[in-house]
Amino acid sequence: MKIIALIIVAFFNMNSCSSEKISQEAKQYIEKVTYQNWVGGVKGAGGGTNLNITLLKALPSNMELIKIQFQDREGVIAKIDDLSYQSSLRRFDNMKETVHTPKIETGLKPNQAKLFFQIDGKENTVILDDVKELPMLMYPSAKPKNN
Repeated sequence: MKIIALIIVAFFNMNSCSSEKISQEAKQYIEKVTYQNWVGGVKGAGGGTNLNITLLKALPSNMELIKIQFQDREGVIAKIDDLSYQSSLRRFDNMKETVHTPKIETGLKPNQAKLFFQIDGKENTVILDDVKELPMLMYPSAKPKNN
């Protein structure tokens, strides 16, 4: 019976080490992650947060960024170019009144993000610490016309 218990413990330790190795592999590509809150200046524009992921080097062909969780929201990641990715998280919609978008419980700290990615088709996650805030964007940012 003790041998079976030892085998089970060893199996979970191997899986844990493998998962940790994959997380470290993913982190080696990430230079920085920033976020910028925005709000529309007119009725119906809403507001949200843009997350920007900057890489040190392009991802290998077998690796893909899928989605990200941040401040109790989740968004799909879009590729801008080989070194830049972005996710837009809608916070509220103000068509008639402020309507908050659904939240999810992530258990993350305010400056942490959880990145979901695939390597060879297998989904993995990594926690990213120290997500930096950029100054808020307040639209419309165009100067008023002088008539």
